[in-house]
Amino acid sequence: MAEQQHHPEHLVERLAVSTLDRLVNLLFARPVQIVPLLFFLVSLLGAFALSLPSATESGQGTPFVDAWFTAISALCVTGLSTLDVPNHWSGSGELIILILIQLGGLGIMSASVLIVALFSRTMGFGIRRGLAAENSGITPGNVRPLLKIIVAFTFTFEAIVALWLFGWLLLGHGQPLADAAWNGLFHAISAFNNAGFALWSDNLMGFQSDWLFLTPIMAAVVAGGIGYPVYRDLWTQRGWRRISLHGRLTLYGYAFLLVAGALLFITLEWENGATMGNMEPHAHILNGLFQSVTARTAGFNAVNIGELSDQSLMLTSILMFIGGGSAGTAGGVKVATVVVILLIIWSEIRGKPDVEAFGRRIGEHNQRRAISVVALAAVLVLGLGYLLVALSPQISPRDAMFEAVSAFATVGLSTGVTAQFTDSGKYLLIFLMFVGRVGPITLFAALASRGKPVFYHYPKEEVLIG
Repeated sequence: MAEQQHHPEHLVERLAVSTLDRLVNLLFARPVQIVPLLFFLVSLLGAFALSLPSATESGQGTPFVDAWFTAISALCVTGLSTLDVPNHWSGSGELIILILIQLGGLGIMSASVLIVALFSRTMGFGIRRGLAAENSGITPGNVRPLLKIIVAFTFTFEAIVALWLFGWLLLGHGQPLADAAWNGLFHAISAFNNAGFALWSDNLMGFQSDWLFLTPIMAAVVAGGIGYPVYRDLWTQRGWRRISLHGRLTLYGYAFLLVAGALLFITLEWENGATMGNMEPHAHILNGLFQSVTARTAGFNAVNIGELSDQSLMLTSILMFIGGGSAGTAGGVKVATVVVILLIIWSEIRGKPDVEAFGRRIGEHNQRRAISVVALAAVLVLGLGYLLVALSPQISPRDAMFEAVSAFATVGLSTGVTAQFTDSGKYLLIFLMFVGRVGPITLFAALASRGKPVFYHYPKEEVLIG
């Protein structure tokens, strides 16, 4: 037995496993840096794969800027595209896009942990910390069970929606077996991960009156966009009264925005013949609801976004900027973040020293972070949106700013001008998508120098506000 334990092959195996553990834990020691780095590297790998001639229908290579734009858009689950997805990309190109969407939805950090866990006997604290950084609101101590929930829930829900879409496309729309299977799988994954990529040139406009197709798409979008911490709460607490404050704020906020958005879209587009005005009442209601869901931040469209009224475009921009739930597949500044901002304002108006909700007090750290996220996001969107307008005189400022919000919020809705941007405009949109997916706080913390602990405080002095 002793001879077997000291056998050279076993020593080499133990040394390799130990070295891998140390390397991975060292790599993930500073998660705020490794998160954007992994996204960046994978996006370049995806761009290289998409630039190959085999990835296109024509058999010709794709310019790097368009290949990288598509890779970033898929990895950041956005959905913007400078190319006609079904006509430009071959089956292998569509598969690459689908893989990038799945990686982006699960989170590059989550995927890395899964791969390492196959070869490592233990999951070090550094790895757990890295995964927690990619999914904000998750503590290192609960990463392992949450990882199992994330993977199981994701693949199970995607499989259910894929089977439903496959059956309906096969039986209800008469698509060939292979086409129905591929379209069902692709759109189920794209919907759950809030990506917005579709395999039809007009996106989902051909299904604008089809409840049996758009309803499972909406269900997948909502399921992916609410966020895994909420599902964990609902599963572990076994009761609404015991659910966390984050879960309550997210669910109430998400439901309010969904219903309010649908009612406003139905009202604003009721007489717009270019979008919903000529539809039957049931189809009008369906598309109002679908538009409210997809703006948060799925990116599918069943009506022509470029024909929406200015009021509806503004409403869409607001919903895109807010986004979905934390640690989910949606983008934006997140529902709970906006709700916390509103609670801060409400407490200040009432003159209350504490920010409270549902019998709980929200800590000052959460308040500062919520304000920082929204403020930084607003500055980025306005500043880079203005730059995008300046770089794109051929595009109206309204459409360019809408594109900037859509890119940052990783939505993918467009008025149809994405392909008209110059290369400089496309690179700017790439940066906006990257920042929007990784997160402003995470990205800029990764670029900042190593902080030092502070053991003193300056004297306090009041400043006049307002």
